Amino acid sequence: MPPTVLALLADDRALLTVRGELDVASAPWLRLWLAAATADGTRSAVIDLSAVNFMSAAALHAICDEQERLLAREERLTVVCHHRQVRARFKIVELERVLDVVPTRAAAATAAPADGLPPEAG
Repeated sequence: MPPTVLALLADDRALLTVRGELDVASAPWLRLWLAAATADGTRSAVIDLSAVNFMSAAALHAICDEQERLLAREERLTVVCHHRQVRARFKIVELERVLDVVPTRAAAATAAPADGLPPEAG
């Protein structure tokens, strides 16, 4: 079953909420959803994966690519994720060093420094 996506857009930041599974088949769609939510890399965004119960490496790659594109324009992508198995994927490949990965939407509101860059890994 394909994931369900809800996008809420604001002038300075977008919220993309995803439910279901992000597998190899849905990864190309994730790229399109992220590009639309970030206005092709010109607006910061939050992607809420709280209701995602599986995420493939292809989906992780799509998220990482979008973060790279955003950082080039001094914007950022913040990931909301509290599901243990999904969050473990970010830790295994050390994406938490280049992405803001937070457990709640409230934490996403204050996750990154004002300059739009992720905090230094310490």
